[in-house]
Amino acid sequence: MSDRAGSITREGERYPASPHELRYLPIEVPSGGAARPIAEGVYWLRVPLPMELNHINLWLLEDGDGWTLVDTGMAHDVCRETWYELERDALGGRPLRRVFVTHDHPDHMGLAPWLAERHGAGVWMSRDAHRSAGDFLEIDPGVLSERIGGFLHSHGVDVSPGSSLVRGDHREWFGGLPALSHAVDDGETLDAGRGTWQVVRTGGHCGGHLCLYDASREILVSGDQVLPGISPNVSVLSSAPGADPLREFLASIDRLGRCAQGTLVLPSHGRPFHGLHRRLAGLAGHHHEQLDALRGACTEPRTAFELLPTLFRRVPRGFHRLLAIGEAVAHLNYLLAGHELVRQADDRGVYRFVVPAA
Repeated sequence: MSDRAGSITREGERYPASPHELRYLPIEVPSGGAARPIAEGVYWLRVPLPMELNHINLWLLEDGDGWTLVDTGMAHDVCRETWYELERDALGGRPLRRVFVTHDHPDHMGLAPWLAERHGAGVWMSRDAHRSAGDFLEIDPGVLSERIGGFLHSHGVDVSPGSSLVRGDHREWFGGLPALSHAVDDGETLDAGRGTWQVVRTGGHCGGHLCLYDASREILVSGDQVLPGISPNVSVLSSAPGADPLREFLASIDRLGRCAQGTLVLPSHGRPFHGLHRRLAGLAGHHHEQLDALRGACTEPRTAFELLPTLFRRVPRGFHRLLAIGEAVAHLNYLLAGHELVRQADDRGVYRFVVPAA
């Protein structure tokens, strides 16, 4: 996973504030090798993860004499063991014909090479996501740690040698880079699950993130872009310190807002739900609140690290601190690009952000 952000949960900052604001499907969460029907030809699978975010939802779509699978789980024994059960109980003896990867985080694509080899399936994902995964898997761990350390230093974090902050190298959760059978483009259509799905490219959480929308049945496979209980991490990464991912994320919220009011959302984490537009409004409102807080806090020059208490009730520790710094910088870069803040560098190469003088 390195500093390629995954999801982060902030205590006290969950959107929506109450589960009653969304309508969850009244069906049991699948476990083991179970597959829960969601719509004709569409099934919900769940695979456990060996991490704080302890599960991922996968979506199984009927595809001729086989299946299309959306996302895979990570290359870890706990995920493989569940897949042995799924192959026995859920697939009904029919092979995977296609593995559709929403994005390049290991819980979503880690088992893609393994499943592709076992089933002879083609792997479909965006070219950008495939390239990003390949670049990460090829980088020397020492170079990666040095780059992350430099990024953290530039934003006011004291990084000691060997700190867990710069040991974000979890490439063992990837099973290698799968061969790309088809580079998926925005607007493309995919026939599976007794429906036609339009590919919707979204941004901010990571590059090349793809959602699937069946307009006729009003079903959205949202990946990590829209989750019911946590807000997806929107971070600046050490590989692209000048990026403006929050602007991409807010633009993607606008795109997904074109989906029908009654859309059923199939997220990668949490439960399927109705209430997409309310959720999108909550996500956008959250980020605009964070931007307002930073505008008020930057009347004097501040580093991103000094601003963490402005954005988080508790300053995260360990790897979550890296994610928190990335989120803070994403909001600061948004304001910087809009000329609402200026950035100053001291003689140690540490950046501070401040509202420009009138």
